[in-house]
Amino acid sequence: MRPPVRIYKRPRLRNPHLIIGWTDAGFVGINAVDYLADKLGAEELGEIEPHNFSLLPHILIKRGVLQEIEYAENSLYYWKNKKATGDLIILGSKPPVINHYEFANLILDVAERFDVSRIYTVGGIYANIAHTEKPRVFAIINNLRLKRYLTQYEIESGIDYHGPTSMNGLILGIAKHRNIEGISLWGRVPSYIGEMPNPQVCGAVLRVLTRMLGIDIDFSEIEAKARHANKQIDELISYLRQQDPDLDRHIKKLEMGMSEETSGEDRQRFFGEIEEFLKKQQDRRENDSV
Repeated sequence: MRPPVRIYKRPRLRNPHLIIGWTDAGFVGINAVDYLADKLGAEELGEIEPHNFSLLPHILIKRGVLQEIEYAENSLYYWKNKKATGDLIILGSKPPVINHYEFANLILDVAERFDVSRIYTVGGIYANIAHTEKPRVFAIINNLRLKRYLTQYEIESGIDYHGPTSMNGLILGIAKHRNIEGISLWGRVPSYIGEMPNPQVCGAVLRVLTRMLGIDIDFSEIEAKARHANKQIDELISYLRQQDPDLDRHIKKLEMGMSEETSGEDRQRFFGEIEEFLKKQQDRRENDSV
């Protein structure tokens, strides 16, 4: 049996940081780490075997013939910083479906193997906000000493929460017990478009992350994607507002920051209406391509 973690290279990394992103709201986490790895020219370091952390994989069938089985990719990359600041290890993945603790501990085993000094997780979180709002980023830390560090950046902190966690929270919690510092950066994604990639929120999170890491990357590509996505979203919302006056009223409330006045039932209907429209649009595109 192959080991759950396979490391292909043994680079000598200097004061490395571990960056982690998942498929989440607006695909912020996974797209952020993929963009970062691509722009830095990161090299493959290893992978975590997916078999113990997923149920059934996807399969690819063409003209009735099964072509291949597609497992989730849990690839690790590294980048050596030529400046004085630390090197990077980067992981982008779908969250595990089962054995979450084992998966998180395997990631932290890699962190300890390379003497990672700090872990950064990035992601998107669903929020009852309007798509016209400027993207906001907030941070969660696992060490009180990091609170002062956050004051250098224009981000929210001091969030109160008690409830179920995501993989980001689980990793920061286990890292705390292993005495590894951790910062989780979150971008708020409008709930009603949370299933669509949101490059604008992704870019906002990346700008904070790269400042913290002391590195420069080219943002022109993600900015172009954000402009294109925003245009599509504006067209979608404009169409929906014309179709449903009540929907227009709810969106105006969100834009005016009065989402608390919208009842849970109205909000659910509001989000469901948009999700149904998006599904119809997707089905139409798929039918046109056949």
